[in-house]
Amino acid sequence: MIEIRTEGGETAFAPKATLRGDLQWMCDAAPETIRLRLLWYTEGRGDRDVGIAEEIPLGAPVASGSSPFRFTLPSGPYSCSGQLVSVRWAIEAVSDSPRDVGRLELVLGPDRREVVLGEDEGD
Repeated sequence: MIEIRTEGGETAFAPKATLRGDLQWMCDAAPETIRLRLLWYTEGRGDRDVGIAEEIPLGAPVASGSSPFRFTLPSGPYSCSGQLVSVRWAIEAVSDSPRDVGRLELVLGPDRREVVLGEDEGD
């Protein structure tokens, strides 16, 4: 089990904000390493794209433990939803065991909100 928590439980952020949190893990055996990734990905029609904005390798010589983390968020791309494609952000933690994975969905955008594409002005 891997759990990702952000400071104050926040999951929506403005571009270039500092995101702080804590990673906790409890694995069956001590993993060699745990990698914490700040990433964006697309959903919807067409090819899926993934971009890793930052990765933090954590040495994990014990089966269970915790580690604080900090990311400085990039200026984009913004989280957005459209009819054909959406952009999502997440923090993902993976160990060398495929069973030990944690993920926390985030929003990155102006005013800490997702941009909704295709909305008619004045509705």
